[in-house]
Amino acid sequence: MELTVESLIGELGLELVSGQEAARTHVRWVHSTELTDPTPWLKGGELLLTTGMQLTGPRVQRELIERLADHHIAGLGFGTGFAHKRLPAALVAAADARAFPLFEVPYELPFIAITERAFARLLDERYELLQRNLAGDVLSELLTGHLYPEDLQARLRPFGIGEQVAVLAFALAEPSSAAALVEASLQRERVPSLVAIRSGLLCAVIDPGAAGGCDPIELARKLRGELAARFGASSPDGEVRAAASRASATHSLRMAFHEARCALEAVRLRNGSAPEVATYADLGAFQLLLSLQDDDALSSYCRGVLGPIEQGEGEYGEELVRSLDVFIEHNGHWEKAAGALFCHRHTLRYRIRRIEQLTGRDFSNARDRIEFWLALRARELAR
Repeated sequence: MELTVESLIGELGLELVSGQEAARTHVRWVHSTELTDPTPWLKGGELLLTTGMQLTGPRVQRELIERLADHHIAGLGFGTGFAHKRLPAALVAAADARAFPLFEVPYELPFIAITERAFARLLDERYELLQRNLAGDVLSELLTGHLYPEDLQARLRPFGIGEQVAVLAFALAEPSSAAALVEASLQRERVPSLVAIRSGLLCAVIDPGAAGGCDPIELARKLRGELAARFGASSPDGEVRAAASRASATHSLRMAFHEARCALEAVRLRNGSAPEVATYADLGAFQLLLSLQDDDALSSYCRGVLGPIEQGEGEYGEELVRSLDVFIEHNGHWEKAAGALFCHRHTLRYRIRRIEQLTGRDFSNARDRIEFWLALRARELAR
């Protein structure tokens, strides 16, 4: 859980005098000071603790609050029982006026108890962040397809994942911001998991056989609801999309990941008719590609269809391939595809004509359109 003034004083049994809303922002560090103006040595985001020994009059008390608020300091804990028996009225009034977080620290509670509690929480935050970065590296390695089954299982063991896996995938605007929520929810459900970002998706590799067993689809549905409530407003169209793979043996993790990712892709353009959680049943033509799961075969097919574009245009070839992908996904609608690419429709028409010239294919031919689509999807699976 993120360290805030609100969460910290709640743990310590203290109460805010002012600034309830601002007290929910993140605390970066904790400092003790007796300076009337400590801001030259602060970056912002710190929680300050003071006994107010230098704050001998109303004016200097008001000025301190003004400086701290202007410098985006997280809050002020004011120790009473030293120079001041109670919180100075001018200090409280100034904090109220700026909605600045202020709380009283009674004489019986030493500042060191506050700093130790805060530093322990900050250390936990850093550990969680490091663990999440490492989880991303582990997942990337697991999905290469180059590990022996026993090595793959050994990589998953520290996350509590045993002989079975399923992959839950979520598409939303800021997946990295939502990772902590998914981790916390899975911990509450007692489901061992590895949560990481992959291909722009928030992914959770879970052990569906743990804790008496769980249904990946139902779990994805529950998590989707929590994510939508918290992050839906910031996602495109206010939507959080979810998918779940089938439970499978640990050595089939790569297949499970692509099954969930492709299910999301398959239902992406259903315009309101998409299921709440996409599954294997929604894969459609993706089943053909997933049944191969042979990187050499997929790469060979991609080169046969897309190779002339990438080789014939150098660096510009990648932009042509991207334009081709967007054009197909928008069902050949020039205006919508051009808008998604942030280019003029005449520019897009030129790119598509150039693709036809390079490949010898014709977009008016249904078979050629299907081959382009299959090659683009196979290109993603072979990466």
